[in-house]
Amino acid sequence: MSNMASALRCVVVTPEETVLSTEAEFVALPLFDGEVGIGLHHSPMIGRLGYGELRIRTGSETSRYYVDGGFVQVADNLVSVLTNRSLPAADIDAEVASEQLRSALSRKATGDDQLKIRDRMLSQARAQLRMARRAK
Repeated sequence: MSNMASALRCVVVTPEETVLSTEAEFVALPLFDGEVGIGLHHSPMIGRLGYGELRIRTGSETSRYYVDGGFVQVADNLVSVLTNRSLPAADIDAEVASEQLRSALSRKATGDDQLKIRDRMLSQARAQLRMARRAK
């Protein structure tokens, strides 16, 4: 995949750092309303990310990362992921994710703002827990 005309590039950026910059054959991303798969020569697009698994396939290898919302832009065989947080799936601690889920479930919410915060916390914890269980 050394020829840029035949390579898909995936770059994952958080406010603190560039987490990943790699070539890929296929990238799957969690959107806020489903999942999208990106291959070579995909149409340009911008999407809002959900919480969940980013998969990057190169040959027979698949890398998995947790992404914590954000945005994705696809143009000219470049998949740019801008997210609040990203970490390898293997680094997710199932016990920590379970505790975050318990905490979110017990959180009292009165008013729209508090309900949105609780719903976000639930979505994040559930996505991390799913990924931690799959990584085992």
